[in-house]
Amino acid sequence: MRTTFELIQAVAQTAQSAAPGPPPAPEGFSYRDAFFELVQFVGYFFAIGALGFRYGIVRRVRGISDEARRILRADNAALLGVLGVILLFIAFLGGPYVRSLAENKAFAATLPKNLAPFELKMALLLLALIGFAIVRASPGLGWMLAAIGMLIAVLQPVYTGRALAGRVNAVHILAASTWLGTLLVLTLIGIRGVIRIGTPGLSRAELVCDLVNSFSPLALTAASIVALTGLTTAWLHLKRVSALWTSSYGIALMVKLVFVLMVVLMGAWNWRRVRPTLGESGSEETIRRSSAMELTFGALVLLATSVLVTLPSPR
Repeated sequence: MRTTFELIQAVAQTAQSAAPGPPPAPEGFSYRDAFFELVQFVGYFFAIGALGFRYGIVRRVRGISDEARRILRADNAALLGVLGVILLFIAFLGGPYVRSLAENKAFAATLPKNLAPFELKMALLLLALIGFAIVRASPGLGWMLAAIGMLIAVLQPVYTGRALAGRVNAVHILAASTWLGTLLVLTLIGIRGVIRIGTPGLSRAELVCDLVNSFSPLALTAASIVALTGLTTAWLHLKRVSALWTSSYGIALMVKLVFVLMVVLMGAWNWRRVRPTLGESGSEETIRRSSAMELTFGALVLLATSVLVTLPSPR
């Protein structure tokens, strides 16, 4: 009887081990780390995008009515900046906290061993948060503090890091956030606000045209830097072309590049086909839809990047 039971148990264990299950995660990948990386990227997009909207778009628009200026008031963008900095705090502090719970360690033990750069980044983000928060009361001082805090924080690896890849990646993040982050804020506050409320002085289509034309030079410059730094970072990590299809890092990179290509194609479509029609009746709705599509592919780029940065580089 005992021998029969043992035989049945062995067969059951064999069947269980052979049953199909969810595919294992790539070696070195962590869903937890990928989530907090995604939160970090979104935070940078909101915070730096708010700065891009303030300095790269609103200041360049001239000859608009008081009602239009009310729609584009900079403190609306500052609220998104506050949200962005809060997300960055969640990313940088939430990751170690969750890890401390999972590994039953003290919170301090899960923080970076070299605390000085980490503490500096937290102080700079706090400065940026204060800046965004006081924009309504003191716009000049608030935006200056926010810009100082965010720029020095995101470029910290440039002046504290030793690895070339880290320095290039910091510039890559800044450029990508300036490009797509500013587009995000422009769509949420600028284009959407103008369409929803309307303007008595300039027509909606004309004001949206001015906003997009102000954004275009900033987008082209930032996109060029993104392409240059992205190629540099990819080569530093891959080391050989064959790693593109022989490593999990390379496969994730190719997925990201597909989404990046879609963003570029949508941007080119907006530049070549949609932008020349701006100012005509109904063109504001067209650019709103195409910008939303471009941001959708941008979100997919963020998802792919959050996975990519948690994978080990090919050896």
